[in-house]
Amino acid sequence: MVKVKHIFLSLLCAIGALYEFSSPLYAEDNIAITQFVKADACDERQKSDDSQTAENRAVDKASLQAVKLSGIIQKYYPDLSTSALDIISYRIIDEYMLNTIHKVTFHKDPRICVNLQAMIEITPQELAHLVEEYKNSDTVENKELSAVVDEVKQKITYEPQKVDDRKLMYIDKMSFWNGDESDYYRDILTEAFADNKYFYITDDKSLADYLLQPRLLTSEVDEIDEKHHKMHIEISMDTLSSTLDDFEPLSEKQSHFILFAADKDEQTIADNLIRKLLKKAAEETAKKIENYTYEHSINKRFKK
Repeated sequence: MVKVKHIFLSLLCAIGALYEFSSPLYAEDNIAITQFVKADACDERQKSDDSQTAENRAVDKASLQAVKLSGIIQKYYPDLSTSALDIISYRIIDEYMLNTIHKVTFHKDPRICVNLQAMIEITPQELAHLVEEYKNSDTVENKELSAVVDEVKQKITYEPQKVDDRKLMYIDKMSFWNGDESDYYRDILTEAFADNKYFYITDDKSLADYLLQPRLLTSEVDEIDEKHHKMHIEISMDTLSSTLDDFEPLSEKQSHFILFAADKDEQTIADNLIRKLLKKAAEETAKKIENYTYEHSINKRFKK
């Protein structure tokens, strides 16, 4: 029969968590230009729309962003007008974008956001033909399209521009499954959230916009046999806010099993594993807060 025991961690209790694109693979003149592209975009459902229509528009915007941000066109033709760049980008989407997939990353009616990934494959000759056909394009329709693209880019690249735009986060003591609390892991969490462009860490809980509550939910060791043990650690990280009316509490859980030799120190192994799980939870929590900040800022700045 397997014997299970809890790791008390007595020492610990006593002492006291956007867009990258692949590098362009520009080919020689007679070889196809091949590049992986991706982008994010959002749209809002209008009264006469269903959610699929809004999703399709978001995909359309993301496709345009993906092509333009890839730099394929600008690499060979840096002097094109904005209108020409837009229309050529759409032709590439229609004819030279392959293996396109997208997933919904945010959907809270009426707003929907998507992440799109695809492969572009076009020869220099085909690109030259498109440029020759549309390089002088400057129609009213294309000017309107450029305005839409500029607005989408503003939304996607929004970041806080001044200190007052950033919120304050307070990191609470870590609570353990046995009811104890400790400041032992506060330094690692402070480091994990440091230099975030959306918030600052504060030591004053009363001033905080975000309250971070880390918890150790499970800390167990199974004695597999005389030589091998198995450890299970589970942590959670909850984020609350008393100052942001529309903020919904966040909860991020991380769990991991690890096998180790019976003669190894359980306290050290547990400590290292907890630190890894806290870093991962902090990374995921930061992403969720950034997503909330992005949505809140866009709704405020672009509210119709």
